Amino acid sequence: MSDKRIAPPFEGQQFTSHQEWVNKARSWLTRHPQYNNTEHGETKGWRGHHFTAMCFDSLGRRVTNGGDFRRAEEEGAFPVWWIWPDQIPELVGRLAKSDVELNLARGGGL
Repeated sequence: MSDKRIAPPFEGQQFTSHQEWVNKARSWLTRHPQYNNTEHGETKGWRGHHFTAMCFDSLGRRVTNGGDFRRAEEEGAFPVWWIWPDQIPELVGRLAKSDVELNLARGGGL
C-alpha cells in the first residue's frame, strides 16, 4: 500500500480522532438535508431512497464500521473524512482537472 495520504476533500467533513467519531458521528453523518438511513432492520435487499455519507481514512480505505475506525486509529490513518453522494461529481471533476494539469506540466497533451 502507498504511504501517500489523502487529505479530506471538503472542509469540515472529517473526524480527527477515533474519540471525535464516537462523540460526533451520529449528528455529523446525518446532517445533510437529503440524508436517508440505509439500514432497514431485518429485511434484505434494496428498499427506498438511499442517501448516506461514505467515509474513508487518510490511506484511502473505506471505513464502514467501528472496527474500521479503530483500525484507522491504530494505524495512524486519521483524519477520516466523508463525502456525500451529491459531492461525488464535484470531486471527480477536481480529480480529472488535476490529472490534466499534471499531464500538461509533464509536457503531455490533453
